[in-house]
Amino acid sequence: MGGGSTRRHFTFGLAAAGATPFLADLAPLVPAEAAVTTGPFAPVAPIVPKTFREFGGVRVDHYDWLRDRKDPRVVSYLQAENAYADARLQSIRPLVDELAAELKAREAQDDASVPTVYNGYVYQRRFVQGAPYPYIVRRKDAPGAEEEVVLDVGALAAGHSQQYSLGSWTVSSDNKSVAFTVDFTGGREFCIFVRTIAGGEIVDQRIDDADSDILFAADSETLFYVRNEPTTLRSYQVWRRRLGSDPKGDVLVYEESDPAFSVSIDLSRSRKFILLSIEEERSSEFRYLPADQPAAEPRIIEPRRRGVIYEADHLGDAFFIRTNLDAPDFRLMRAPQAAPGAQNWTEIVPEEPGRHLTQFKVFETFVTIDVESENGTKIRVFNLPDLREIPVPRPALIGVASSSFANDNEANLDPAAKVLRFHFSSPLQPQCVYDFDVATGALALRKQDPATRWFDASRYVLDQVSATADDGERVPITIVYRKDTRRPGGNPTLIVGYGAYGLSWRATFTRSAFSLIDRGFVYAIAHVRGGHEKGERWYAEGRMLKKRNTFTDFIAVTEALIAKGYVDPRAVFAQGGSAGGLLMGTIANLRPDLYAGIVAEVPFVDVVTTMSDASVPLTTLEYDEWGNPAKKREYDYMLSYSPYDNVGPKDYPPMFVTAGFHDTQVSYAEPAKWVARLRSSKTDGHELLFKTDMTAGHEGRSGRLGSIRESAEIMGWIIAHAAKVG
Repeated sequence: MGGGSTRRHFTFGLAAAGATPFLADLAPLVPAEAAVTTGPFAPVAPIVPKTFREFGGVRVDHYDWLRDRKDPRVVSYLQAENAYADARLQSIRPLVDELAAELKAREAQDDASVPTVYNGYVYQRRFVQGAPYPYIVRRKDAPGAEEEVVLDVGALAAGHSQQYSLGSWTVSSDNKSVAFTVDFTGGREFCIFVRTIAGGEIVDQRIDDADSDILFAADSETLFYVRNEPTTLRSYQVWRRRLGSDPKGDVLVYEESDPAFSVSIDLSRSRKFILLSIEEERSSEFRYLPADQPAAEPRIIEPRRRGVIYEADHLGDAFFIRTNLDAPDFRLMRAPQAAPGAQNWTEIVPEEPGRHLTQFKVFETFVTIDVESENGTKIRVFNLPDLREIPVPRPALIGVASSSFANDNEANLDPAAKVLRFHFSSPLQPQCVYDFDVATGALALRKQDPATRWFDASRYVLDQVSATADDGERVPITIVYRKDTRRPGGNPTLIVGYGAYGLSWRATFTRSAFSLIDRGFVYAIAHVRGGHEKGERWYAEGRMLKKRNTFTDFIAVTEALIAKGYVDPRAVFAQGGSAGGLLMGTIANLRPDLYAGIVAEVPFVDVVTTMSDASVPLTTLEYDEWGNPAKKREYDYMLSYSPYDNVGPKDYPPMFVTAGFHDTQVSYAEPAKWVARLRSSKTDGHELLFKTDMTAGHEGRSGRLGSIRESAEIMGWIIAHAAKVG
């Protein structure tokens, strides 16, 4: 099952690139007038001063009115910005069309997951030719069994032209019913449906105001689900209901009263327990109840303690626990089912300092962990019960190997399996799915990304270098370029970065990047502090009162790439989304002279205002990431770098900014206010475009092809701006 995100994160992908002074190969793609296009005047947002008083100081915000989505002026302003951006982009429409066609052609026209076994059935997810949504099928795990459709997502999405995002889905233990969640706006507000599989009859028509997490109890008649707070969307209640009954009879199982904590639910690997995960940034707590006793009171594994994070699963007669207790980079523990408290935890996989243990999965005869470092992520497998390590072949030294899949229902569901399924991807290897036989050590390729039909790795170079930060820290950089396009004096370069929540920008294959690399660009990932590329320390040094390291790391990476000759200093572009958009907004204030263009997608840029408003989704959950502005030291620190609050009368580079009107992770108002303030303050004549998708949320439009047009526009925009320095 896959739930909705509870962080300001953005799906790491590429929607932009840089330029080159040697544009002979690009010139045919860029209309001659693109570099000198003039268009309508940029929209001017009305100034409505609002005064905030904090700690004896005064902060005046001229554009706070944009936060009121019910104000008719807001939609008018966003539509005016969209019209202005469309007019400015009109001259590069042929290039955008070409890029969009290329991106679409490089997507799999039809696709299917590797079949996986669960509870006596073989499941598979498929896309038919060109379809935006999949259908999920299954057959009994027996020779000659007929196939049946579990969910036809395309048919379910019919009539929902603007947005239809399948959240999670789960099948009852008796294999008769499927429960699933749907987000109709992109705002992480899910509705729950339950249907029979055989006939498609509706069992439960709709449960609103829910999170994505759902599961059946062992009786197949009881459904557990999570509700969100109406305004903040914090997942805070676990409910139990009898299928087909009056919703008024649903029973509240658990309510989390601390606004810094959120709740999620899952079924243990053993299917014996329903697990409640209660967590905030720096501590967590798990509760459990027997799946065959749905009315039982949840019991605590280990009470929450400040600074102690753990997650638990169950198999056999034991709980398996990943924790940072006395191990900042986490270790794996085991505890007896009868007494699972921390005093009974015993270590089975020790911590590797500087290498972050990100997740684990337990089977009857082995346990597997994912370990992250600056080279990517590797899988380690340990035999049970003797804990002998079983080496797992690694397809490449740099890249990401993981036993967890984007769609959790697609692999490693059977704890009795003797084979571990994992996927691997590197910047020069499209994702492949492998089966690793734990007993024999054999590795079998089960699926290759369709990109292998057009991608030739021998044409490209993958480099790993580093930059030296202001404090002497070494910041890793991953670089990809084409062998035959390197230029004396450097190439146009796109540098991407994120650096928040401990989420690393992993060095994987990004197909859209090659639409730019093939046109002469260098693509670089700045592994700045705030992720886990170099362990928990790397994360700790990029959050709270050390957040500035994220920004100065990125600037150091930019300067190092110029000094090492990879980059033409006139054609450096930067891109980041969500919390990575905060990074973009801050470098625009700190070093606008370094960049020929900046792309900020759904950027978190109004830090102080957002973190001061407890009614805003995610705010109370993230005090330990950014700080609590009710504390003066933390308020002052956030104010010192908040992009919106530090816009000034200076020259800024060209910028392309995006938003989603239904975004509940970063409100549309943050980039809207930022752009309005930039327009009224900046002293240059550089282009500033702002586009709001009025039908989408944080992750953009639904469907696997939903974001192609936006990506093509951003890439085309950067190519056109690259032509100006050619």
